[in-house]
Amino acid sequence: MHNTEYQLSLEETDQFRQQGYLGPYALCSPEEMQEKQPEIEKILETDAPDHKNRVHNRHLDFPLIHNLATHPSIVTRMASLYGPDLLLWRTNFFVKEPGAKEIPWHQDFNYWPLEPPIIISAWIAVDSATLENSCLQIVPGSHKKVIPHVKATSDMAFGQMGDLNYIDTNNHVSLEMQPGEFVLFNERTLHHSEANRSNKRRIGLAVRVILPIVKVLNWDSTEHHLIGIHGEDRVQINERS
Repeated sequence: MHNTEYQLSLEETDQFRQQGYLGPYALCSPEEMQEKQPEIEKILETDAPDHKNRVHNRHLDFPLIHNLATHPSIVTRMASLYGPDLLLWRTNFFVKEPGAKEIPWHQDFNYWPLEPPIIISAWIAVDSATLENSCLQIVPGSHKKVIPHVKATSDMAFGQMGDLNYIDTNNHVSLEMQPGEFVLFNERTLHHSEANRSNKRRIGLAVRVILPIVKVLNWDSTEHHLIGIHGEDRVQINERS
């Protein structure tokens, strides 16, 4: 029996197709996420066993991160949109301390070694994410076209950014979230976050989920592997010896 509690309605799946995002939804209460914050802070102070990037793929070595990334409130909604067979590819923490740089407007697939680049992301608020401390901002409907990416300016957190000549952000939406809330968006949904001009930290956890037809062309480390989180992998094109 599949969990029907979190299945999306036709209206919600239509909104995702038209606007490229959904949410926020609750994964857990703000109080429950605040209880998890000290352990998450400790995890982010440790080196990963297989690579040097502390914010990357910590679901592979910490059950808490795995359980957040594979929570039924996320996975069931993803399956409503993308079908029953889902593989967890990556997780990333985005830690914006006070003064952290702007993350430029971008479409995720530009950076990723995936073919075809079909992917759904969940972005989970670990801290409160507000306009004040640079919450995620997206442009509804922007997933319907591909934006050229160019070298980023030096004040940006990424090396590449969407070409602003092709981007209209006038109708952007600010996704303010309580701790424990998350949003869903796809690989072409244009998004960014401002520099953190507040004195409040903002941690988010991004969860990257692919379909079995997607080939990973480049792995993050020798120990990196996919985890089946719903259904099965009938294609088996990412088996690693």
